[in-house]
Amino acid sequence: MKLTYVLFLLTTFSIFSQKNIQLSNKAQISILTCAPGQNELYSAFGHSAIRVHDIQNNLDRVYNYGTFDFNTPNFYLKFCQGKLLYQVSSYEFKYFPYTYYKENRWVKAQVLNFTIDQNQKVFNYLEWNALPENKDYHYDFFYDNCATKMYEVIEKSVGNIDFDYSSFPKGLTHRELIHLYLVKNSWAKFGIDLALGSVIDKKATLKQYMFLPDYIYSGFKNSTINGKKIIDKENYVLPDYHLKPTKTNFFISPLFTSILVLLFSVFSIIKNNKKGITIITIIYGVLGLVIFSLWFLTEHSTTKINMNILWASPLLVLFPFVKTKIKNILSYLGTVQLFVFLVIGIIGFQEFNVSIYILSIAITSIYIKQIKNKSTAL
Repeated sequence: MKLTYVLFLLTTFSIFSQKNIQLSNKAQISILTCAPGQNELYSAFGHSAIRVHDIQNNLDRVYNYGTFDFNTPNFYLKFCQGKLLYQVSSYEFKYFPYTYYKENRWVKAQVLNFTIDQNQKVFNYLEWNALPENKDYHYDFFYDNCATKMYEVIEKSVGNIDFDYSSFPKGLTHRELIHLYLVKNSWAKFGIDLALGSVIDKKATLKQYMFLPDYIYSGFKNSTINGKKIIDKENYVLPDYHLKPTKTNFFISPLFTSILVLLFSVFSIIKNNKKGITIITIIYGVLGLVIFSLWFLTEHSTTKINMNILWASPLLVLFPFVKTKIKNILSYLGTVQLFVFLVIGIIGFQEFNVSIYILSIAITSIYIKQIKNKSTAL
C-alpha cells in the first residue's frame, strides 16, 4: 500500500515531463504481465501494465492502471461502498519491478509488433489518459481493471484486435475463473464465496476471461490487428522463480472451523445451552447484515443477488431477544429459506463453498429444534 502511494507521488511530479514527444523508430511498447502473488489477496490474480521504451528519446515509462490516492476524503468509506476512484499512474519504469522482485514474482513483457505511427498513437493515448483531468476511473474487478485496460488502450488508439482464444478453457464462470487462483479450503476463497453474489456465476464470454492478467498474456500471444500479428517478441523482465503453491493448515481452515460450529450448535441444542445458541444466531445475523450491506448499500457490482443471505439471515440478530412466538415464526421462515438455498445450489444459480453448506446445516438444526419445541424458547 505504501508503494502505491509512492507511485502516486511519482506520477504527480512527472506527469507533465513527456509532453509532445515524437517516438523514434527504436521505440517499443510492451504489455507487462506479472505473476500472481502469494502474500496478499489483492495480488493473488497477478497484474498488468504497459511499458513505453524509447532509447533514442531517453524514455522508459510504465503506465499502471489500478493505483489510488490514500488522501482521498473518506477513503475507507468510499472503498467499502465501491465509490473509490482508481487512477492510471505514469512513472519511470525502473520503479516498477521492485515489488515483484521482492516477492519473487516473474514479470513477462510482450513487445507489440507496431509501426512508428501505431506506437505514437498508443503513447499519445496513454499520455492523454494520465493527465490529471483524465486519470480517474471507476474500477470494476471483472470489467474495468488493470488487465482489461490493456486491450482497451490499444483498441481505442489503434483499432480492434482479433483475439485468438484457442488456448482458453471453455464454459467457465467468473467465479470458476477466480477459483483457479485461490488455495482450496482457504479463508480467501471462503470470503470471496461468501461476499460475492450470483452475478459472478454466469458463463463468461472468452473476452471476459481477460480480466485476469494471465489471459491477457494468452489472448495477445497469437492475436492479430489489421491482419498482422500483434506481438513481435516476448521476454522475461524478471525470471520465473518457480514458486511452490501455498497450502492451508486444515486446523485453522474454513472447513475445520465450520465443522466446529456445527458440533458446537448440536452440543448447544442437546444441552439446551441458550448462551451457545445466542452466540451462533448473533454471529449468523451479523454475517447476514454484512451480506445485506454489500448487496444493497454499496455500488460493488459483484456483491449483488447474493443468496448466502438465505442461510445467514440478518433477522437472526433478533432471535435471542424476541418472544417464543416470534422465534417460531423466524424458525419456519428460516427453514423455508434454507430449502430455497439448497435448491439454488443444486440448480447452479449460485455456487456455494463446501464450508457454507456445513454452516447452513448448523443453523438448520437450531430452526428444527425450535419448531419441535415451539411451546418453549431455546
